[in-house]
Amino acid sequence: MRFHKFFSRFLGSLVSGITALLLALLLLGVAGCSSQSTSSYGKEIGGFLGGDQGVVINVIDGAPPSVIQDASLTPFSFVITLENVGEAKIGKDTQNPFVMARIMGINPRDFGLTEDTAIKKLGESLESAKKNIDGSITPGEITYLSFEDLAYKNNIDTSAAVTFRAEVCYDYESYASAKFCMKNDFVESAEDSTICMLRGPRPYGNSGAPLHVTEVYQAPVNQDTIQLNFNIEHFGNGIYFYRNTPKDNYDSCVFSDMDPNIYKLELIVEPVQKDTYEINCMRLDEKVAGGGAKGIVRSSMNAPIAVSCFIKRTKPTEVRVYEDLVKITLRYRYGEFLEVPVLIQGHP
Repeated sequence: MRFHKFFSRFLGSLVSGITALLLALLLLGVAGCSSQSTSSYGKEIGGFLGGDQGVVINVIDGAPPSVIQDASLTPFSFVITLENVGEAKIGKDTQNPFVMARIMGINPRDFGLTEDTAIKKLGESLESAKKNIDGSITPGEITYLSFEDLAYKNNIDTSAAVTFRAEVCYDYESYASAKFCMKNDFVESAEDSTICMLRGPRPYGNSGAPLHVTEVYQAPVNQDTIQLNFNIEHFGNGIYFYRNTPKDNYDSCVFSDMDPNIYKLELIVEPVQKDTYEINCMRLDEKVAGGGAKGIVRSSMNAPIAVSCFIKRTKPTEVRVYEDLVKITLRYRYGEFLEVPVLIQGHP
């Protein structure tokens, strides 16, 4: 009788152990499959530094001070630093010339400013960060925009807290490269898989910038044409806008969902091998020399933008299977802000 109870307990423990082991193996298998499926779009083309920021903005400690007095008794400065950590040059004599900082959140006249003097524009260029051939990194340049000789002009009987908002608005570009596969026939084979396949995810890479190209996928159309699909996604902390011609400096970046330029950008898709392919993309109505296309696309409430392009080979080739590259440029205006609290104390 004792042996029977012992054997039952032993058998139960053995079954439970085997069940737990099988469950663990099953979970590992699922995790492995999940990892493979999510990494299918993760193949990167080297050469870019990468990252999801363009210009990093900060305010220098003590400028402005945390506490000031009224009646112009505490003159101070407001200094905004700009560091170009992305991979697009900005400022004077570049493709991204517009760089502006402005002080918001206050009545400018209370601090000796006007609507015009509460705005500063960058009058120089700011080099981008770079990844060098040997793998080392050259950091981007840093500069600052300074608002001098500020002071609270009014007299107050008590203390009052105000919030200075430093808004920075600048032109920027994202650069991406993606590989696509071309064949002289529709036949897929194991031998070709080491070079490329006509259907499936494709490798891509992105420059350091707040907007990226993601999830590049290819499908065959006919003997000379393939379809290349990809998304445009926003990874930065700010808001992107179409580069409008503003009616004034306050119209260049309007941090409001009602702004008609919000979440809109210019998209340029072109082959690296010029005059060899013809690219046609939905919503891109303008041709680019060498076989590319460009146009304006817009996101709905900052959601990813789906883009579909058709790449047609226009020159015959004897090469049966090969990879080639497409270059994608995103052109936009980017806005970010940070806030600094300041306490104004009434003097005795």
